[in-house]
Amino acid sequence: MFVCRACLRSLVGGSINPVETRLLRPLRKTTDLGSRRRTFATTLGSRNGPQLLNVADLRAALAADPDAAAEEEPQPEETTTSKQDVDTAQRQKNRLEWVVNKHLTWLKDPVDIAAHVRKALDKDSVDEALLMARKASRNTKVEVSWNHLIDYHMKKKRLHAAVKLYQEMKKRQQVPNARTFTIIFRGCAESIHPKLAVSEAVKIYNQMISHGNLKPNTIHLNAVLEVCARANDLDSMLAIFATADEAIRSPDSHTYTIVLNGIRYAALSAHKDTGLIDAEVRRVIDEHIDRARAIWANAIARWRSGKILIDEHLVCAMGRILLLGDYHSSNSILDLLEQTMKIPRFDKTGGQLPAGKADKAEPGRQTGVASDATASQLAPKTEAPDTRQLSPVKRKELAASSPHGLFAKPGPNSLSLLLSALCQTKKTSHAPKYWDYFTQVLGVQPDKDNYGRYLKALTIGHASAQMAKLMSEFPSELLGPVHFRQAFGACIADALNPNSFHNACQIFDAMMAKLRYPDPLCMRLFLHSARDGRAKLLKQAQAKAKKQNNPDSLPPSTEEAERVTDPKTEIEQAQGRHLLAAVDRAWEPFRRLTSSFSYPEEATRSPEEALALQRAEMQEGMATARHMISAVVWVLDHGVLDPVKDRETIKILKSRQTVLIRLIQRYKAKLYPDDQPQQHQQRQEGKGNAERRTVPEDPGDWWKVYA
Repeated sequence: MFVCRACLRSLVGGSINPVETRLLRPLRKTTDLGSRRRTFATTLGSRNGPQLLNVADLRAALAADPDAAAEEEPQPEETTTSKQDVDTAQRQKNRLEWVVNKHLTWLKDPVDIAAHVRKALDKDSVDEALLMARKASRNTKVEVSWNHLIDYHMKKKRLHAAVKLYQEMKKRQQVPNARTFTIIFRGCAESIHPKLAVSEAVKIYNQMISHGNLKPNTIHLNAVLEVCARANDLDSMLAIFATADEAIRSPDSHTYTIVLNGIRYAALSAHKDTGLIDAEVRRVIDEHIDRARAIWANAIARWRSGKILIDEHLVCAMGRILLLGDYHSSNSILDLLEQTMKIPRFDKTGGQLPAGKADKAEPGRQTGVASDATASQLAPKTEAPDTRQLSPVKRKELAASSPHGLFAKPGPNSLSLLLSALCQTKKTSHAPKYWDYFTQVLGVQPDKDNYGRYLKALTIGHASAQMAKLMSEFPSELLGPVHFRQAFGACIADALNPNSFHNACQIFDAMMAKLRYPDPLCMRLFLHSARDGRAKLLKQAQAKAKKQNNPDSLPPSTEEAERVTDPKTEIEQAQGRHLLAAVDRAWEPFRRLTSSFSYPEEATRSPEEALALQRAEMQEGMATARHMISAVVWVLDHGVLDPVKDRETIKILKSRQTVLIRLIQRYKAKLYPDDQPQQHQQRQEGKGNAERRTVPEDPGDWWKVYA
């Protein structure tokens, strides 16, 4: 009978007090061990009289009988709280049903119901929209409302919820329409779980073909192909592509574009496979290129028969696959553009730029153009419009209207593809011709990517003259210091061109006109271009000496004989004049750059913060100052200037040298207050370069390091 030990002790104890049951005691919630101990101590005090227990006695009592505290602990209010939650949820559910029923009493048209569902989803009231769709499905066809619900979950990346709604829609006798499947397939394409999306999309697509009353059309075909392409599932994509027919799933240009892009992604994934060697990667890429060529042959056959339209997106999709191949594949891109866009081949013998708007605007400009060639003769006569803005029916009608197919309209994407092919095949000498043809004859407006690729082509081809022209025409909003660095690099690489330094001066003037402050690295490259012309100067001196030593030539006159000097001396004189001109041109821009360090553009709270923001700029300014000192000292030491005639110039150069040395000392004291820059530089360069580049102790001898 007496099972509870607490009750047994209360009956056999020294002082028998009436036991207070838990049913009569008010409910109290104990949340921690301290409250449990206080409850147990209170119970012991009520049983044994009014006495106060200390902590030691309390711990001993708990250790002797731990179940006593558990028996006396009141139960929490979990049951009551959960019951309140259930009541609240039930009241909300009843209220929601009342609201939906009230709306449905006035909304009878499926269009109005769909509009209300859409409005509820815009407010993220998913429960109200779903309840309305379920209640309206009893006696009304509300497929559009279910489409809104499925689309909402697809946009929220809830693939499972959207598929469940699709299954529930069919169970409630709501027949899915074409829009339903389009929403599902496009949502699968944007899913964050591509493998799961492929399985769901392919399963639904196959059910539509075999059992569904609504057969998939071209839009559904393209959507499922895009799902497979995004998941890089090449086998499933080609299997779906094989289901195309001539009836309702006729492939269009968008279909071929998706397939070719999917093949390109699969080819690019071969580079990420670490288990393949280079030969195996090349073999996999070649297999994908051959597969793409077969699909392209099918597309060209349908284009020539007037069944599809070829646009720029399709042509560039095939061209990007060919860029992954070898030289011959990249070279075939020019044939591809000539075949589909009627762009002439300027790399072949006799290929010339047609006379267009540029020749009319600049009569004296030499373009090597035949007199009978005109822009209207070589420009495409019939161009297809942008097929992305047309429906499949309009595309078929437009394709059938031309028996031999409409040429694709070139654009910035085609220009980028062409310039990339020229860079890969090292035919960059023809890049200016194609650039003028696209921009002046075809009227293509270049974008930032076009300018960047054209700049790369000119850099590879060492075309300093074309680079100077491009820098003057480059839009200021798309221009940055990195573009000028590439331009000066082209001038440095074009060392055999006698006019390379002149082209570098034009690029420097364009930099000062288009940038607020000059770039320090660009200024150093400009100085480097002035002193890097020794090869071309030596070639000129050797040619001049050979002409003077020729016995068949006429004897030089008295003045010419006096001007005959040593070729080495003449080279130094010419190089010194270039350095002098470069320092003089860069002096004012450099002063403008150093003045900007005193007035930072960003607001700072302390001088330390301002110094931290300008540390990199000051270091670049110090490096540029050292290069300028090196150029000045080289000019003064090699006797480029006459001590008598050029006295004022020598005085100016020495004063500028002093200003630059003091600038370096001031920046050194500001940037390295506790550490010497010599030690800092040696730590950064390492022990291997410490001997080779020993920094002198005298700040006035900085030029010896870079001379």
